[in-house]
Amino acid sequence: MTNACKYKVLVSTIPCWNDNTGSNTFSSLFEGYDLDKIANLYLREEIPESPICKIYFRISENLLIRSLFNKKIKSGKLYLDNNIIADEQDTKNFIETQKRYKKHSKNRRWLLLYAREVLWKLGRWKSTELDSFVDSFKPDVIIFAMEGYIHFNRINRYIIKRSGAKAIGYFWDDNFTYKQKPWNIGYRIYRFFQRRDLIKTAKCCEYFFAISPKTKTECDAFFGINSMLLTKPVNIENDNWKNYELKTPIKMLYTGKLLIGRWQTIKLLNDAMSKINREKTIIELDIYTTSDIPQDNLNKLNKSIRILGNIPQSEVLNVQQNADILLFIEDLIGKERKTARLSFSTKLTDYFRSGKCIFAIGDNDLSSIEYLKEKEAAVIATNTDEIESKLRLLCDNPHIIKEYGKKAFQCGKYNHNQKDIKSVLFETINKLGNRREG
Repeated sequence: MTNACKYKVLVSTIPCWNDNTGSNTFSSLFEGYDLDKIANLYLREEIPESPICKIYFRISENLLIRSLFNKKIKSGKLYLDNNIIADEQDTKNFIETQKRYKKHSKNRRWLLLYAREVLWKLGRWKSTELDSFVDSFKPDVIIFAMEGYIHFNRINRYIIKRSGAKAIGYFWDDNFTYKQKPWNIGYRIYRFFQRRDLIKTAKCCEYFFAISPKTKTECDAFFGINSMLLTKPVNIENDNWKNYELKTPIKMLYTGKLLIGRWQTIKLLNDAMSKINREKTIIELDIYTTSDIPQDNLNKLNKSIRILGNIPQSEVLNVQQNADILLFIEDLIGKERKTARLSFSTKLTDYFRSGKCIFAIGDNDLSSIEYLKEKEAAVIATNTDEIESKLRLLCDNPHIIKEYGKKAFQCGKYNHNQKDIKSVLFETINKLGNRREG
């Protein structure tokens, strides 16, 4: 699909655009956009790698911290198509950041989040390099996720003010309710400041997108807005669900991280599969993940579950085509079961395209689970007992696997069509661009 917009768009994100990862919603949305009219500002210590964009500006958290003690250190760096390559400092910053995130990802300490916001408040992110980038690119429209990172929202407000660009806020997570962890005092205090900052940021936006119907309902009610549904688009051309034969044993596949309680769900699934496979192996599960799993946890898995490590994003579609069932999981019984309540996993849109049966496990209050139920696009377990019963249903009635592959495919075809979704995006950009010109 070719771009129908004449306006310059700055997309502001936390991670950079990297098509080697599954989190590529913006890359999918802007595929085909004029390369000279699209730019990405990001904050992670990463090197961009995407054919969708060739103009990037990074504000480095590592360098921002160091700049507190050395005024000569510059936190901002411009990457263009001809200089997107990691130098020694980039590599060092990336390694340091990965270690830090890995250390704290398992236990989210609220004091560290407060400390990070203080560092960004004091640090020199507002730099000559940033101003030069904004002034030279001259965006007509800026699009950014309505994140819970206060420093990220502050940067976006600054760019809106400096550039005069019209803004679109994108809601794709629960960053504004108290429903995720109402019992956690540290969370509630931090959420108070997040909510206040998001209200301030929302006042700078002309339009809003929401990733799912549940997200739209809640953000519209809280912020008093009328957001538009916009999910990751799917390019579906062939009826993939018709083109495979079920295997013996049945092959189930999961690709992704096992954080925020997902490993606990794998343990529940392991128990169910042990019972189903007691006499013979009826179903197997392959897991491709970058998450580190302690050896003692691995030792507790039955032989029908294999942990296979990382897989390049370019190969994910191929391994999905060789599976019978694609697994979607969130925390079901732990303290993280509400964390993803307003998120809509981009994994699901890729699943729809594959035309394979989806087996989903998660809390009833999750946006993804509600959506799959409404569209009848997956076999779903929302409690521990249902994991075994729903899995047995699939194993004992293999025709249901193919039936739900068709349902998943049709959900993607009729609700996530690339042409329709991009039309919403481009029409909104044109409206704002015309308004700015007028």
